[in-house]
Amino acid sequence: ATLAGGCCPGASRNRFAYNEAGQVRIRAGLPIYECNSRCRCGAECPNRVVQRGIRYDLCIFRTGDGRGWGVRTLQRIRKNSFVMEYVGEIITSEEAERRGQVYDRQGATYLFDLDYVEDVYTVDAAHYGNISHFVNHSCDPNLQVYNVFIENLDQRLPRIALFATRPIRAGEELTFDYNMHVDPVDAESTRMDSNFGLVGGSL
Repeated sequence: ATLAGGCCPGASRNRFAYNEAGQVRIRAGLPIYECNSRCRCGAECPNRVVQRGIRYDLCIFRTGDGRGWGVRTLQRIRKNSFVMEYVGEIITSEEAERRGQVYDRQGATYLFDLDYVEDVYTVDAAHYGNISHFVNHSCDPNLQVYNVFIENLDQRLPRIALFATRPIRAGEELTFDYNMHVDPVDAESTRMDSNFGLVGGSL
């Protein structure tokens, strides 16, 4: 199937999130539905972006201003391009509350509330994760959070994808806003535990 050919977003009455170049074209707060194993399209379908994983060369580095570790890109990133997924252990919000108290005492936490429709689950990247674990907070970030659904359509369990808000230069640090709320008019918000980034320094 092509973008016009009735892939899953059309079937679930949602707009296609990407243009032909794989750049996101819907506003943050709206869900992204990618094609999955039940679709007839192949791996190169333009509606398979997040599921292909990280496509840029990224690098973990030690920040010079006391913010601990950070992530920079080694390549230029085009605006609205998928950069990385925030991954970790999926736990209940009750367990997140318990772990959060421990993490607060340690001065570091990696809890990301999956509160797209209701606050039932949290992603904890402290023990299991990828390079997103090292991305720092900024109030003027170059990455934006989107809620993505692929194989699993349970709205309580979105996958968290980070897309470029603007063109990003090679060598530039990647950041997102841990306290971001996406369009509260739709009651669709994504926020990180407010103490998320206290590893090796303060926010």
